[in-house]
Amino acid sequence: MTAPENKPSTGRWGATHWALLGVALAALIGVAVALLNQPLPGRSPDVATGSTPPPPAATGSALPPPATPSAPPSAPPSPVGFQLTSDASVPRCADLTGRGSKPPGREVGLFIQRPGDPKYYWEKLLKFDGDTWRAERVVIGTTGDSGKDFTVVLVPMSVQAVVEFRKHDGTAYAVENPPVAPITTFRVTRTTTPGPC
Repeated sequence: MTAPENKPSTGRWGATHWALLGVALAALIGVAVALLNQPLPGRSPDVATGSTPPPPAATGSALPPPATPSAPPSAPPSPVGFQLTSDASVPRCADLTGRGSKPPGREVGLFIQRPGDPKYYWEKLLKFDGDTWRAERVVIGTTGDSGKDFTVVLVPMSVQAVVEFRKHDGTAYAVENPPVAPITTFRVTRTTTPGPC
């Protein structure tokens, strides 16, 4: 009787082989992930992204230049506060212009408060072009109001409020209070000029 030869199996892999291969791959992947999450010597993780910052550029000196903080690239622009850029002395029918950022998801409505009257009179929506705004043909007071001070009131408005107030464009529609707190107010003084209406 001769001893059997030790030949490798030419058949399919058995369940044991597949299990060992799976364990080896899982261990390899785990080690790779752990190594990738480790900071390199002399570098700390970037707090904002959880990644490490790029290596400093070679400058020929022994010490790298100090890092300077920078704003994240996706930061939205800072809002611009509302200002009146047109003259504060206005005709009865005035074109008003100014600077200011349109609130996200809102329109901005213009109301007028008459001297001695607590009501807010609806005029129109502002038209925006970047951080500038315009309201054309705004009626301020009546014929005998020359020299009187009026308050221009800017109010952020939802879509529902815009739909309701636009029904009253061109009429003297007044409310006791604006739909929400105003963004700002401006004082204007009426002149004797009738204006472009």
